[in-house]
Amino acid sequence: MTLQSRNEYRSSPRKIAVYNTLGSEKVALDPLDQAASNPEIKMYVCGLTPQEHSHIGHGLMSVRFDIVRRYLAYRRLRVNFVMNVTDIEDKIIARVLATGQDPLVMTRGYTDEFYACLATLKTLPVEKITRVTEFVPQIIRFIEGLISKGFAYITPEGNVYFDVSKKEDYGKLSNQNTSMLFESVRKELDKQKRSPLDFALWKRDESTKLSQPSPWGIGRPGWHIECSAMIHEVLGDHIDIHGGGLDLKFPHHENEIAQSEAFSGGCFANIWMHSGLLNIGGQKMSKSLNNFIVLSEGLENYGAALLRFVIARQHYRSSIDLTDKLFRDNLNALLDFHRLFARLSGLESAQPDTASPECQAVIEAFEAAMDNDFNSPEALVALEKFRSEIAQRLDSGKAGPADVGGQAKLLLELGHILGLFFYPLEHVEAEGLRVNARILGAEPLSREDVHRLMQERMDVRAAKNFARSDEIRNELAARGVEILDSKAGSTFRFA
Repeated sequence: MTLQSRNEYRSSPRKIAVYNTLGSEKVALDPLDQAASNPEIKMYVCGLTPQEHSHIGHGLMSVRFDIVRRYLAYRRLRVNFVMNVTDIEDKIIARVLATGQDPLVMTRGYTDEFYACLATLKTLPVEKITRVTEFVPQIIRFIEGLISKGFAYITPEGNVYFDVSKKEDYGKLSNQNTSMLFESVRKELDKQKRSPLDFALWKRDESTKLSQPSPWGIGRPGWHIECSAMIHEVLGDHIDIHGGGLDLKFPHHENEIAQSEAFSGGCFANIWMHSGLLNIGGQKMSKSLNNFIVLSEGLENYGAALLRFVIARQHYRSSIDLTDKLFRDNLNALLDFHRLFARLSGLESAQPDTASPECQAVIEAFEAAMDNDFNSPEALVALEKFRSEIAQRLDSGKAGPADVGGQAKLLLELGHILGLFFYPLEHVEAEGLRVNARILGAEPLSREDVHRLMQERMDVRAAKNFARSDEIRNELAARGVEILDSKAGSTFRFA
């Protein structure tokens, strides 16, 4: 991505307003780094627990934070982006004990598969991936610090718990008081806990090779302590943005705040961002409901370009209901962008026009939307309006390709900030044909099939064989393809 905002962030007249879950209000993003030019943003997003194939919800969250990250870079902020892999966790151990797999081989395989899917979705590479298995000594030191400060205690069996009663503001992220939380905490078997709210920092466990020696006996870290310790090691005690799915707000992120601020004595994260959750056909995605979609299957069913476009058209804080209709409704909008880019040869080498009044207007509309809590749907509206204006000028003959090349290149690069428009037209058309055919339960057509039938239709129309012309139109319509005739010739869209 080469396009950047005109002004350095600190000298810009408008800052990015972000909805902070902690406090439930929009706040101005004010980087901890006080550099006047290109200040750093320390950003940590909770990632994968690789006990099985990653699902489409993991892809949704990753794409949403990739859009945030790309826009921060556009606004001349240097993003130090860290994502974790929780490769020591209860579900992983249960899977290992049930299957006899090597836990390191299993988790590495699922992790590699996940990041290969993210590459297909064109997410930017993560600066640093932190794996729990690589940070156990540091986690132990962090727990020792909490014990020495009086925030944690050791049971006779060798478990270590965080004492929630010692943190007076516990519950501030999820906006709950401790008296109400007793009903919602996960039931623990250890009766040596002082309170049901206390959560495990270290668990005595010798069941798998993931267990390691500690001052309290052989065991493994608790879930929540892992992120706090890894953030402490790679980003420090105070970061700008902490992100994750809405389902992690309590107890995971609540407990992260408690133990991190108890350890450091200061603020942990200035802004907490949470991605809305995923529904499938109006219901929460769940294996028990048989609507669980593995990420690799979702990419096969919907295509990377279309899946990313659909995600960008929903605000990151909103829940998204993935339905076949949602994807079909967006096929032509995505196609229109790529058809415009394909009309203009040499677009990749063109320079984006950032000076003309038309381009200044679309830049302002795009930035105003994204500065308002990363409102990608509104930003896309501005891009679609600009695309329509460029296409109308070309269609009317008021402008030629040379006249609009710089505008189209600006449109392309603004789209790149949302992670869009990286694939060629041929790829998008082929994806759309495959998606439409799957939804309709029809045999998919290739691009070559469509163009061959369209050419045959032109030939039989010239020969006044209108019956065969109608047959071809109906045959394509049954596969979800609509023919559009104009003075310039015929093309197709998705019906």
